[in-house]
Amino acid sequence: MANGIENNIENNMENSMENDIENDMENNIKNNIEDKKKYIENINKDIEDAQYVLIGIGSGLIKKNVDEKQNEQYTAILNAIAKKFEKNNYFILYSGTSDVVRNSLLNEKRISCPMIENENEEKQWDFYNKWISSSLNKKIVIIEIAEGFNNPNVIRWPFEKITMINEKARMYRINNTFYQVPKEIAEKAAAIKTDELDFLKELVGGC
Repeated sequence: MANGIENNIENNMENSMENDIENDMENNIKNNIEDKKKYIENINKDIEDAQYVLIGIGSGLIKKNVDEKQNEQYTAILNAIAKKFEKNNYFILYSGTSDVVRNSLLNEKRISCPMIENENEEKQWDFYNKWISSSLNKKIVIIEIAEGFNNPNVIRWPFEKITMINEKARMYRINNTFYQVPKEIAEKAAAIKTDELDFLKELVGGC
C-alpha cells in the first residue's frame, strides 16, 4: 500500500516536472520570438530617422572556404541588405576574408574589408574613416552581427567607442555567444542573444 502511494507520488512529480519543463520551453520560445520581433521593429524605426547606418559583419557570419550552397546563401543575404539599405547613407565593415562580400550587389564604395590586404581595400579603409568621422553628433544606427574576439579592433571595440562618444548613436549587437555590451553604453546599446543568420534574414525581409 505504502509503496503504491510512493510510486504514485513519484509519477505525479515526474509528470509535473516534465510539464513544467515543456511549459518553460514553450514560454522561452514564445518570448524569444516576441523579443526578436520587437528588436527588428526598433531597428527599422531607428533606421528611418538615422542619418548614418553602420553595419559590421563579423567573420563568424560569413566564412571563407565554404561550399557553393553556403556561398549562395551568403550572397542572397548580402543582396537583400543592399536592397534594404539602398536609400540610406550606409557603410559596411567586414572583418573576414571571403570575397563573397565583394561579389554581391552591395555598393563597392560602401564596403571596407580591412582584413583583405590590397590597394583597393586600403583606399576603402581610408574612405570609411572619413565617412565615420563625419558622423560625429549625427544620428547613427550601428548594427553589429556575429563579431567576436578574433579581430575585435576592427569592428567590436571601435563600434563600442563610437557608441560611447556619439550621444545620438544607437547600437545593436547581434550575437549568439558574445552578445554582451559594456555597462558604459548599456543605455544606448541592445545586446541581442540569438542566431545571427536567422535574425539577419528576418531583418532584411527573408532570403
